[in-house]
Amino acid sequence: MDPQAARPRFPVDQLQVGDLLLMLGKSQLSKLIAWFGDSAYSHVSLVSADGLLIEGIRPAVKESPLAARLAPDGPVVFVDAYRSLAADGSPLSEDDRAVVLRHARSLIGTTFAQDDLVTIGLLVALRGKPRHLPVWLRWLIREATDHAIRADSDRMLCSEFAYRAFADADTVPARRLARPIVPGEPSDLPFPDVDYIKLQEEVREMLKPKRKALEQDALGVDAVTGGTPVWDSVDALHLDDAALDASIMALRERLGLESPHAKAANSVDAVLGTAWPEVGPPNPKLVRPRDLADSPASRYLGRL
Repeated sequence: MDPQAARPRFPVDQLQVGDLLLMLGKSQLSKLIAWFGDSAYSHVSLVSADGLLIEGIRPAVKESPLAARLAPDGPVVFVDAYRSLAADGSPLSEDDRAVVLRHARSLIGTTFAQDDLVTIGLLVALRGKPRHLPVWLRWLIREATDHAIRADSDRMLCSEFAYRAFADADTVPARRLARPIVPGEPSDLPFPDVDYIKLQEEVREMLKPKRKALEQDALGVDAVTGGTPVWDSVDALHLDDAALDASIMALRERLGLESPHAKAANSVDAVLGTAWPEVGPPNPKLVRPRDLADSPASRYLGRL
């Protein structure tokens, strides 16, 4: 049971422009994004004005009604609100919030977002792969990392958009509103309950035009028998650890990251490695929803 569910809801009318909304989507990929991102969140949006939110979401950065996101038949399981603060933890002025919104709105329709598969690829590159992978997860990680390598590097993840809305806002001095990012300790979140068939359908949709292996239905949904995905009974296109490591390493090199260190593992299914620099600002492309929530410039308000 979610312990937050029994708590009083935070009133939507008390949100301020520039507040962050962190949420968990209903898709199977959203569950994995949250887990690989080491938090309960798979997506982040920015509170706009007049009951709207603004976010980096496919196919483009856009504004949309918050009410639609919160509807019972909406695309998310829950939404948590965080108050945006100055870098030192003091309240943002109304002018500061207006500057952030102005910059965020300047990106509407012009900056296109990455898809969920790229998000998983980047998170794996950042934190390393889990140990003792089932065949279906080997396949997913390989698809995600290869997909991320081919992706347009100018496109942004949802958390990069939220980070840049503050960091790149027109301020004096520059970056005055940039959120401090503080690396946290790895969590011990259990692996999510994933519907493998729905997951494969989501991945296949994102991989259009289909790769040759998928076109041949080597891992097709039609090949499922007895409720068990075919990837549990094949070699997943011979994806051993060396092949996966090579794919992850290629993406890390593209991102300018050092190799992960397996010695950092502290449990069988621990996610390995870290990529945050000891000094200087973070790579915006690697900022996760968790990092925004854990920042000293964020204060938890409650669940909407």
